[in-house]
Amino acid sequence: MAAYTDSLGFNKGDAAYPANVSDISKFEVTVDFAKVKAARAAAGATALAATDTLQIISLPAGSVVLSAGLCVISAETVNATATIDIGFTGGSPAAANIYGNDLATNSTGLKATNAAAVTVVAAADTIDILLNTAVPENAVIKFFAFVGNAN
Repeated sequence: MAAYTDSLGFNKGDAAYPANVSDISKFEVTVDFAKVKAARAAAGATALAATDTLQIISLPAGSVVLSAGLCVISAETVNATATIDIGFTGGSPAAANIYGNDLATNSTGLKATNAAAVTVVAAADTIDILLNTAVPENAVIKFFAFVGNAN
């Protein structure tokens, strides 16, 4: 299992609140796995594999994650058994599947088994995904988090 912090093929944003934020924001990142695969190959980076983790959404210090999950925009058709966990895979809290466990990528729609797990993020961190059974090859997935600014 490798833990990837890069954002080859997608933009995970930075660990800061957008300029127009008052108290609560929606952070979202769309990942097109075909583009990620192509970008990693073009950069000579290691290909993603099952059990790898990938940082998806950057969170600033003093965040309170009110809800998080994913929405499959375009379903996976190559690795139909690919599933994803969404949560925190390092740091504190360390709950790799706090917002979703074994979420299927082969059908469209909202996927979140525990979207309302409120989590305090004291130091800057990221919401991560764990690629469980296989790596999606052509799925397009929007990851989201509703975050309060506690500072």
